[in-house]
Amino acid sequence: MEEILYTDFKGIDSVISDILKNDEILQKAMKRSNLYKFWAKVVGKPFDEKSKPYGMRGANTMIIACESAVVVQELTLRKKQLIKKYSSYVKPLNIDLKDMVFDVKKWQV
Repeated sequence: MEEILYTDFKGIDSVISDILKNDEILQKAMKRSNLYKFWAKVVGKPFDEKSKPYGMRGANTMIIACESAVVVQELTLRKKQLIKKYSSYVKPLNIDLKDMVFDVKKWQV
């Protein structure tokens, strides 16, 4: 009977973790992607369908694409509340979110 040799098996989580440790750009992209996933929870209905994260300006300003000027106005009025709600999500990601910019021009269907 043939002897089976076992080796240490690295799971996908371990492999991804090793890749992320060595690539700052990929780490930043993953953090931002996770940050964007929480937008619907932070902004709530009906604005989760009328706005979406577009990108980041620098390390502290999130750019939000909005469907209309009305959405921009409403979210601008709620900006401090939104940043405060986001605080529980950004702390584990080590992102210091200080500002949000709402832009109609970035909206894409």
